[in-house]
Amino acid sequence: MSAATIVHVVVSGLATGAIYALMALSLVIIYNATRTLNFAQGEMLMMSTFVAWSAQRALGLPLVLTLVVAILAGGALAWLVERAIIRRAIAGTHWDVLIITVGLSLILRAAAGLAWTHDEFPFPSFFPSAPLVVGPARVAPVSLGILGGSLALMAALWALFRFTRLGRAMRAVAQNQRAARLMGISVERVYSTSWVLAGVVGAVAGVLVAPVVFLSSTMGLIVINGFTAAVIGGFGSMPGAVVGGMFLGVLENLAPLYLPSGIRYSVPFVVLVAVLVVRPAGLVGRVERRKV
Repeated sequence: MSAATIVHVVVSGLATGAIYALMALSLVIIYNATRTLNFAQGEMLMMSTFVAWSAQRALGLPLVLTLVVAILAGGALAWLVERAIIRRAIAGTHWDVLIITVGLSLILRAAAGLAWTHDEFPFPSFFPSAPLVVGPARVAPVSLGILGGSLALMAALWALFRFTRLGRAMRAVAQNQRAARLMGISVERVYSTSWVLAGVVGAVAGVLVAPVVFLSSTMGLIVINGFTAAVIGGFGSMPGAVVGGMFLGVLENLAPLYLPSGIRYSVPFVVLVAVLVVRPAGLVGRVERRKV
């Protein structure tokens, strides 16, 4: 196995892992604020990407404006779902909300099939197709672009949570909702903001990954890998989501080089089981103690 091949596979794995990390982050953002899982996140990503693709074809928009349309569509859909559906089920258990999001994912997938069919469509890419030659290695520009764009978004999220008033409010709600409410923080507003922010992150991930996997009604299944990455890194930990996503992407791409090619799709679940057995809190997560 040549060094050039290893470099190419690792860079591609990091790009794949960056998308997994964005999906994991979108799940963790909602979970930290509401303690619920949104298994419709992948289908919301898919819908916002379809809306952007339709606008680009109908209006001939440049790619930058196409990204803006995807972000607006993702944020608007997330806000609508939270206000019209999730908030009405706030009195239910977390399991109730989980089942609601699973049902919502099926509804969105069926709606996308009715509106755009279940075929696969090419999505325009921000990056050229000609490979970059770095020494003996050939690297796809789309891999570097996905990696760079994802890292930039992750840095922006870190700055938002670390330095802004909104970020501090969201961290306070994640730690203790009752105490945050007593301090004058609107927990309901944080709920809505968390869903919108997750929708925006998912929309960016959709625009980045659609040129690689093609746009289709089933592309939302990437949420499974995002959930796996979040658990591997430590569910509820944002650094863990990033670490888990990158680790999973690289491992998933390296596995076929040394193992039978058919095992690639089993790698995430094998790694998930192994991590949960050895370190149940995840690679970066910490065990939380709660009084009962």
